[in-house]
Parts: sequence; C-alpha cells; structure tokens
Amino acid sequence: PYLRRFALPQGTAKAPGASEGGGNPLAVVLNQMSLLREDPQLVRFVATRGLLIATALAPPYMLALAGKSGGRELGALGPFVLASALAGVSSSFIWGRLSDASSRKVLMLAAALAALALAASAALGTFARSQAGGLELPALLFVLMVAYQGVRLGRSTHIVDMAESKNRAVYTALSNTIVGALLVLGGLFGAIAQLAGEVVVLALFAMLCVAAMLTAKGLKEVQD
Repeated sequence: PYLRRFALPQGTAKAPGASEGGGNPLAVVLNQMSLLREDPQLVRFVATRGLLIATALAPPYMLALAGKSGGRELGALGPFVLASALAGVSSSFIWGRLSDASSRKVLMLAAALAALALAASAALGTFARSQAGGLELPALLFVLMVAYQGVRLGRSTHIVDMAESKNRAVYTALSNTIVGALLVLGGLFGAIAQLAGEVVVLALFAMLCVAAMLTAKGLKEVQD
C-alpha cells in the first residue's frame, strides 16, 4: 500500500528523460577545438595564458634555490609563506580595479613584473648564490606572487568580457582544458632542474613571461 501511493495512475505515460547535451566526449573536444580556427583572439588569449603558467610553476624552484644556497634543503620557509600571503592580500583589490579598466594591460603588466622577478632570481642564483639564502628571494617571490594575482584576475576578466554570453562557457572550458594539459607537461621543468639546475628553469620561466607580454599586447581592449 505504501508503494502504491506513489505509483502513476493507469494510462499515464512516463515523460521521456532529457537526452540533449549527450555526445561523444572526443567529438565534443574536437568541436571546441575548432573555435581556435574561428577566433584568432581566443588563440592569442590561450597562448598568453599558457605562457603565464610560469608564474604558478616558479615558486617551488625559487624555494629550492634558496634552500640549496642557504645550506638547508627546505630553505627558510617562513619568509616565503609570508611573502606569498602578503602579495595576495595587498594586490588583489588593485588588480581587480585595473582589470575592470583594461584586462589586456593587466596581463601585460603582470607578465612584465613576473619576468623581472624571475630574471632577478636567476641572476641572484648565478652571480650572488651565497646571498640567495637570505631575504632577497622571498622579496622577489613577493613580486612574483603580486604578478600572479594580476594574471589570475586579468585572465578571468578578459575572457568574460571577450566572449559573448552564448559561447562564454565554451571559451572558458576550452582554455581551461588546454592550460590544464600544459600544467601536466610542466613536470618537464622538474627534469630540466635535475639536469641543469633551478637557475636555468627560472631563466626559462622569465623568457616565457616575456613572450606572454608580447602575445598579450595583441589582445583587444575588450572593456571598450
């Protein structure tokens, strides 16, 4: 009797289940990839974002460089944690306001700032390695993390204002997929560090940020 209370009356047809949106995952990915051929600005944005993964990958190598220079394998972790936290607290609001005015310029400025911090870190590890275990690298990490906050806010604002409402979700999913694949490949930098050292990896990251600054320059002022 209990189950009978929830049974459909006789002669009542069940509504068909929703089937839209289904499809072969590979076909869906390939269809989304076709957007790269249709929108050069999307290609440029994804390239810029992909190059700027250097800002997310670099901090562990700076910490490793400080640890080896200071004679401690883990380095002075405290100043690095403090520098990272201060960068997030002090810069997010400023980057957000600047992104509302021009996310393109924010990406360019963040890329330039990151390139400067990474190049200085590589130079410190090369020419003043005995001092790299002090407060110089935490200070440079602060600058790098300020740039990272700019990258995060600049990229999210840019893709929202660049895409139309009908394709905004697809653009976001596609760029996230590509950048996610690049982050997986980022493990190759660990192999480079084992072979050539952290200084070489930081120098490569600096060059990636310079390239990102150049690609971001060609983005449209979508806030206009």
